[in-house]
Amino acid sequence: MATALALATRIATVAAPASNASEVSTTLTVGAAAAYGVFIDAAEIPRWLPIVQSARVLTRDLQDRATRVAFMRRLERGSLGYTLEYRYEPIALAVSWTTLPSSNVILSGEARFVPLSTKACLMLYRLHLELPIVDDTFHGEFDGHPASVVVAEFREHLRRLC
Repeated sequence: MATALALATRIATVAAPASNASEVSTTLTVGAAAAYGVFIDAAEIPRWLPIVQSARVLTRDLQDRATRVAFMRRLERGSLGYTLEYRYEPIALAVSWTTLPSSNVILSGEARFVPLSTKACLMLYRLHLELPIVDDTFHGEFDGHPASVVVAEFREHLRRLC
C-alpha cells in the first residue's frame, strides 16, 4: 500500500494541472455492510457530494445495483458530463468504477469497507481523475487531494443518516 501511495503522489506531482491520483482511509462509526450499502447507491451521490449535480442510472444488474451511471459535474463556469461503469465485490464489501474508454474525462477508483466491529469499519478509498480542461474547482475545493474531500463528504452524509 505504501508503494501505491508513493506512486499516486508522484503521479499527482508530475501530472497536468487537471489530473490527480489520491488515496485515503478513515474509520467510520457504522458497520461495514451498512456503509457499503449507502456508498453503492450511485443515484444518491448528488445528495452527499456537492460537486456532482446529477446522477442518472442507465443500467442495473440482477441485484438492482447500478452498473452504468451518467453524471453531471459542476465546474467553475458550467458543467461536465461523464459516465461511470461500476463493478461490485459484495463479499469483500468493495466497489470500483471507471469511465468509458471513449470518455475525454478519465475517472477511476475503488472503495473498500473493512469491518472493525459491528458498529465501526475502515473505509479505504482510491481515486484517479484527469480532466480535459483546467478546473478551478478541482484545485480550490479539492486542495490537490480529491479522495480526502470525497471521504469527508461521505462521512458527514453517514453522520446525518445515523
